[in-house]
Amino acid sequence: SGKTHTIQLVADGYEPSEITIEKGDSVTFKTTLGKPFWPASNIHPTHGIYPEFDPQDAIAPDKTWSFKFTKVGRWRFHDHLAPYFTGRINVEG
Repeated sequence: SGKTHTIQLVADGYEPSEITIEKGDSVTFKTTLGKPFWPASNIHPTHGIYPEFDPQDAIAPDKTWSFKFTKVGRWRFHDHLAPYFTGRINVEG
């Protein structure tokens, strides 16, 4: 039921910063920075564009967070704790 893709937060930001996936695919977020992170939908700080795309809390640096994309669109995201780190997930139907 869909592939799983990985996006990693590193010193320079999210890698990859943009990906294209299929509806029903999941993205697993992780970090190498050794501190909590919080990937979420734009717009900062409300995450209102795709509110389900928000873990609702910071993720510990030794943990991951996965989200299954069920809506087609171009979904920009940021790190809620460091909003200058941004990216985009293009979901095709």
